[in-house]
Amino acid sequence: MKNKKSLVDMVLGVVIFLVFFLMMLKMTGLYEPFIKTIRYLPDFLKDIGNSWKAGLK
Repeated sequence: MKNKKSLVDMVLGVVIFLVFFLMMLKMTGLYEPFIKTIRYLPDFLKDIGNSWKAGLK
């Protein structure tokens, strides 16, 4: 049961950290570029994965 509690604490900590992080980004004006970067991240990772697979063949 102790393991589960620490997992919940960790998730809660990450959520709180993200909220504060996004608030800081909004205050500094870096929020928009950051969100745009995150939106392109999956495509970027997919490209890396594809090129890596091509390298393995």
